[in-house]
Amino acid sequence: MSYSVQNIRNVCLLGHGGNGKTALAESMLYLTGGTVRLGNPADGNTVCDYDPEETRRQISISTAVAPVEYNGCKINVLDTPGYFDFSGEVIEALQVADAAIIVCSAKAGMSVGAEKAWKLCEQRRLPRLLYISKTDEENSDYNAAFDTLRERFGKNIAPVAAPIWDADKKVIGFIDVLHKRAFEAGPKGERIEIDVPDDKKPVLDELYDALKESVAETSEELMDKYFSGEDFTYAEMIQGLRQGVRELSMFPVLFGSAINCMGSLMLMDYIVDLLPNPMEGNYHKATMASGETEEFVVSPGGVPTAYVFKTISDQYGKYSFVKVLSGTLTPDLPMVNARTGATEKLGRLYKMCGKKAEEVKELTCGDIGAIGKMDKVKTGDT
Repeated sequence: MSYSVQNIRNVCLLGHGGNGKTALAESMLYLTGGTVRLGNPADGNTVCDYDPEETRRQISISTAVAPVEYNGCKINVLDTPGYFDFSGEVIEALQVADAAIIVCSAKAGMSVGAEKAWKLCEQRRLPRLLYISKTDEENSDYNAAFDTLRERFGKNIAPVAAPIWDADKKVIGFIDVLHKRAFEAGPKGERIEIDVPDDKKPVLDELYDALKESVAETSEELMDKYFSGEDFTYAEMIQGLRQGVRELSMFPVLFGSAINCMGSLMLMDYIVDLLPNPMEGNYHKATMASGETEEFVVSPGGVPTAYVFKTISDQYGKYSFVKVLSGTLTPDLPMVNARTGATEKLGRLYKMCGKKAEEVKELTCGDIGAIGKMDKVKTGDT
């Protein structure tokens, strides 16, 4: 199925090794029917860690693509390695991502990998969400992890969810601050609505007021409404949050546990509602023959153009991973390689999900896919 550019989100998962990026991608695939069973990195059966070396070492070595179809949107999740030995793979993903999710562990809080991911996003002016993982595991401390983020990145860090603990201080559910609703996690990751616990009502009011204040700062009109004591409508809240995320004045914080799928549905809601589509996102620079750089305009109606950000070869052949920057790609379409000046005829087109290649009839503007058997095409070609 093809999606219009407005309904595509290209998101890369960044953060320190072992913080749960691959498990998060796996839970998103499982909840949306992309896989029939929930894989676990420790068992070596996840979609994104498919290389034998990744399975053996239980770490990500290369960037993998996992397309997630949710609420009429296609979210291309780019699962990147967290260990610095493989930072080249992270750079490949950042070149085609329109937004990022920085994954931090509730056990470790602010790690070196998260700091590094933040700096990379700052360099590219990339909108981002923060996700605190492993919140239901032993020795995890959501509050301590959140405090380290707030301390490091300031008041622009905006919590849009709050955990609900049981008597043993175990996280059993969460409060959705924006919708003022509370949920428990079901056995298969589904959300079961519950009443907001009495002891959490003051926390919800405090977080909602803080969120409202952040939204008010995104426009003069909303600021006037805020100071006159009027409430914002839901549409105004979403519009303000979306604008704040795009302008890098606000960084929403979510949390969850990917192994139990808790919080993953809420994360996907916020990806769809707040993060930019490819036309609003990462602005690509084109280098002209003269050596000058110009901004490349992403356009569905433009001349078909694609950027090759990654190349892999396996026993079935060579795949050139591309992001479509304008127009629509179809098999056998003749295109000019900007590096060599030669005309190349496209091979078959694929939607990649880990190592699984599914043939498609077209790749539309903003989408990420792969072209098969392009022997003369290299990574970095346009």
